[in-house]
Amino acid sequence: MTLLAPLGLAALIAAPVIILFHMRHTTPPRRPVPSLRFWAAANPRPAEERRLRRPPLSLPLILQLVAVALIALALARPATAGQLAALAPGLHGEPKHLLLLLDGSTSMEAIPTPGGLTRWETARAEALRRLDALREGDVATLIVMGTRPLTLTASDQASRVTLRDRLAALPLPGGRADLDAALALAGDLVLPNLERQVVVITDGAVTADPAVVAGVNAPVELSIAGGAEGDAERANLAIVTMATRPSPDGSGALGLSVSVANFGPEEVSAPVTLLGDGLEIGHGEVPIAGNGGVESLRWTISPGIAELTARLDRPDTLMADNSAMLLPGDAASAAIAPHILLVSDRPGALARTLSAIDNVQLAIEPSDNLAAIVSAGHDLVVFDRAAPPPATLAKLHTPTLWVGPPVGGPFAATASAGSPRITKVRAGDPLLDGVDLAGATFSPTPVFTLGAGDEEIVGTADGPLLYRTTVNDQPAVVLTIDPEASNLPKRVAFPVLVANLVAALAPEGVPASVPLGAPLVYTPGASAATVTVTSPAGEQAELRVAGDATTSASGATRAKDARDIVYSDTGTAGAYTVTERDAAGNDLGSARFVVNAGHPRESDLRANPGLASELAAASGVEVTAPRQEQVDLWPILALAALMVIGTEWLA
Repeated sequence: MTLLAPLGLAALIAAPVIILFHMRHTTPPRRPVPSLRFWAAANPRPAEERRLRRPPLSLPLILQLVAVALIALALARPATAGQLAALAPGLHGEPKHLLLLLDGSTSMEAIPTPGGLTRWETARAEALRRLDALREGDVATLIVMGTRPLTLTASDQASRVTLRDRLAALPLPGGRADLDAALALAGDLVLPNLERQVVVITDGAVTADPAVVAGVNAPVELSIAGGAEGDAERANLAIVTMATRPSPDGSGALGLSVSVANFGPEEVSAPVTLLGDGLEIGHGEVPIAGNGGVESLRWTISPGIAELTARLDRPDTLMADNSAMLLPGDAASAAIAPHILLVSDRPGALARTLSAIDNVQLAIEPSDNLAAIVSAGHDLVVFDRAAPPPATLAKLHTPTLWVGPPVGGPFAATASAGSPRITKVRAGDPLLDGVDLAGATFSPTPVFTLGAGDEEIVGTADGPLLYRTTVNDQPAVVLTIDPEASNLPKRVAFPVLVANLVAALAPEGVPASVPLGAPLVYTPGASAATVTVTSPAGEQAELRVAGDATTSASGATRAKDARDIVYSDTGTAGAYTVTERDAAGNDLGSARFVVNAGHPRESDLRANPGLASELAAASGVEVTAPRQEQVDLWPILALAALMVIGTEWLA
């Protein structure tokens, strides 16, 4: 037995005080007597000599001394080991640090039994039970694993109450659980003089890296929410992908593919209903092999449908991934997609190629419309064999793409030379990703001169054919050849090259869909100062756009990335709305993207059979043997002292 607070024994000073009180004579009662004649003859002892006496051995004195001893011993907090632990079960005398790793992924929305609790509700109740078992001096850290990890800590009774209340009202975060990241964080949360205990509460459908587990340096306990059922009880069907592609006949129709996965042990037939703008437009059924088998259903969709929904008409454990939504065609082109202005007096192959790029808004103006060229709101200006006057160009502060610029324009060039032949290519440059220029022929092209800081991407013996530069401190790319006078537009390399050029200079639009738990990353328009993302539940997150990036041409990609908006709270399935606003608060446009609950990993509810052994390996790595748990006996001693005091009062 050890004393956790030996200073409490100072309360024993009350024992001699009690004895002193008992040694004092009590004041004799007043008694009437007939005479004091013989009082002096009795020679009584003086009163001051009769104040103290020998301590009387009485029951009140003994009981009071026992009560003082019990109280002092309780204040000293004696703790005993396992031999006497049965006297005070659950009263921990040695403080500990409890780390709860709670799985908040979408798979925790599964309901093992019809009408029962979700795995999230069961896991949350288990976490609350663990928190309720803590005592004074213990520290609790809660790590909720989901798309947006949440970490909460409580070190005293008040903060534990706050933590418990917040956990009790916490909705399922959703997304995917990163157990390795949570274990790594738990390994870093080391508090001195506290025994650490890590508890992972999950449905078991997660994996752990043994190297990460070894770095936890504390025993890790696994708790399966809802119990460890077999694969049959965890069977689940899910729509894991939904995608469209344009019809090759050019009719504007779309080909739709819906992939359904079966994570049960047996083959099942999956009926799927297709809805277009809320109306049923198709139905299909396909047999799917068990243990992760995937089959696809295909439809041809007429143009003009703004929203497609595929629905599995077969109930299972997890209903969230039984439907998926997609914004096809024009609905996928966001209202806040990059605005591209094409300045051309003779729109041709370049105009057709730009209009075919997904998720951009293209406007075409002649070269003499100077007001349109310098107007705000364009994220990229493309000059097709044209150049504005110097006074107009000086007012342009937007990334630019120059294709076949004329001699006498903003770039130094000499008279035409012979038909150029490619002799230099900058290998690995992003502008040439997927571009094969072999066999491309060009008409006589002016010879351009590279300026200081320019980067040649493709060149000839006489000069560059494709290079990066800057115009008014804004990134620019120059393609010196005239596409209409070459065979380049007839080759697959041309649309790929133009798409790469646009991607390098213009911000990417909001994608039509984002995988479950994956962050939304996009570059807002040039005029955007703030971006507001509204979740399916109506919660809004306002993100501030970084200041304008005016870097050198070599940093064009980094300049674009500097304005990127990253929104990571995509754990809830449904449609999200993205709204851009300028510095004055005016709306610049809105776009929608969807997140579907179906995911090849998250929809697989089958438990990882090796998870328990993986986590158990943490207890033997750089961890001293667990200290023998001690039990605090002060509540028992305090109760005994109270009983003694009551007995003394009765006596």
